[in-house]
Amino acid sequence: MLKKLFYCFLSILIITSCSTAPKESSINSKIIEKTDNSKFDGVTELGEYFEQIYYQKKFIVAAPDHKKFAEFNSYFQLGILAAKEKYKIKNEVSFVKQDDLDLSEANKNFLIGPLSKEIVSKIDGLLLTDKALLLNDSEKNFSISLSQKSQNRALNKYLKDKDIKRIGFIKDTQSTVKSSNSFRSLWFSNEKDAITIEVGKDPSKRIENFLDVTESRERFNLIDKASFSKVEFVPRTRGDFEQIVIFPKNLTRLYEIASLVRFNYGLNYEIFSFTSDFNQKIDSNEISLHNITLIDHSYENKYSFDLPKSRSFCLGFDAMLLSYAIANNIKGEIRGLLGIYEINENELTSRSYLN
Repeated sequence: MLKKLFYCFLSILIITSCSTAPKESSINSKIIEKTDNSKFDGVTELGEYFEQIYYQKKFIVAAPDHKKFAEFNSYFQLGILAAKEKYKIKNEVSFVKQDDLDLSEANKNFLIGPLSKEIVSKIDGLLLTDKALLLNDSEKNFSISLSQKSQNRALNKYLKDKDIKRIGFIKDTQSTVKSSNSFRSLWFSNEKDAITIEVGKDPSKRIENFLDVTESRERFNLIDKASFSKVEFVPRTRGDFEQIVIFPKNLTRLYEIASLVRFNYGLNYEIFSFTSDFNQKIDSNEISLHNITLIDHSYENKYSFDLPKSRSFCLGFDAMLLSYAIANNIKGEIRGLLGIYEINENELTSRSYLN
């Protein structure tokens, strides 16, 4: 009888102790609601979604070799540390070379990185889903990257939300940028339409014809000749699309082509361009003057329009922000510096900002 009572008491003790011990797998998710804003309006403040900080181990950051990628690493690490400070993250953050990554050690903690496409493809799926954020495109583990995909998603969503069926494409014949084929393939796969021209060394006449300004002038000349009184001439551009996407060779060509659209009375068109293929400093005055919307990360950070520095810093900042959220089971929409993210149980998607 005493033996039965002892085992009964022991069973109750075990059940009670198990039910009160916090388990990461049983943590209730905190869901952040979506917003429809495609513009940057600040990063998500995680503090209000924390009732308790569950993740107590360290974050391991697998970065490229510092000697080969000195500038990238410097600003990437500054971004990591800036997010750690902003969100008052108390966990240890350890930096290692991505080539020296120890998977067994990584699986005991939370892994941020690596960036190498080759290494990511080898380890994708070998890490715990809620204990890793890879920094190149992956199939099984959560990941973010500096690829064109986020920029494509951002513009595609914007146009879809406005129910746009036709747009204009201006492709620079001097350009070999990947963004042209990438976005156009996405656009046409959704059974949408586009009027496309290619412009060469002297794009002026081609853009004038593209906007139908030439036809407008010819119609005026016919009317003017047939009229006995003075005819007021206000050239009109074509109206079968309202958005133009420019695929330039470089930023200088972007400013030139956009200025010609505006010069040829195309003042009401929305002009878009991607920046994923460029590695220069953006001239904010030119962007403002020609009213160009850049699909990119937010420029509201300490390195602003200096693309190499700004991009690296924002990637580091968002990698730390997202990792901290994932480790503590926060899901839904998270807005970083690099873009807008949506996290659910099995997927992390991202899209850039419209600047």
